[in-house]
Amino acid sequence: MTLCYRRPQFGLALSWIAVQEAATYAEHIIDVGRRTPVERLSHFLLELHARLYAVGRARKARFELPFSQEVMADVLRMSLPHLNRMMQRLRSEKMIAGSERQIEFLDPRAIQTLAQYQPQELTPIPLPKSA
Repeated sequence: MTLCYRRPQFGLALSWIAVQEAATYAEHIIDVGRRTPVERLSHFLLELHARLYAVGRARKARFELPFSQEVMADVLRMSLPHLNRMMQRLRSEKMIAGSERQIEFLDPRAIQTLAQYQPQELTPIPLPKSA
């Protein structure tokens, strides 16, 4: 607390991080409780793409999965065979293309609608203006 009083910019940075995390947690709670498996997968792929794009690790509509499908299945609370069926469904509906580790969005609007995804602006912490 003392540091926040002495350096208000530090307090602002902590608050900024807390707000960004709260918004992300809210989406994850909705994932578990309300989204179907294919909606969860779609939302996850879109969110992962946005995060990778923000740090320069993805192209506009394409990215490489930075982990295995086993990890992804655990995160999404699906068995690996079920995850593979959901990936195949997205491919057959022409929403995504690619191999096991490569994902390309063929119809970004359709997959966003399916996932009930509203892109969240991943805004960097504002820097103080120089005097």
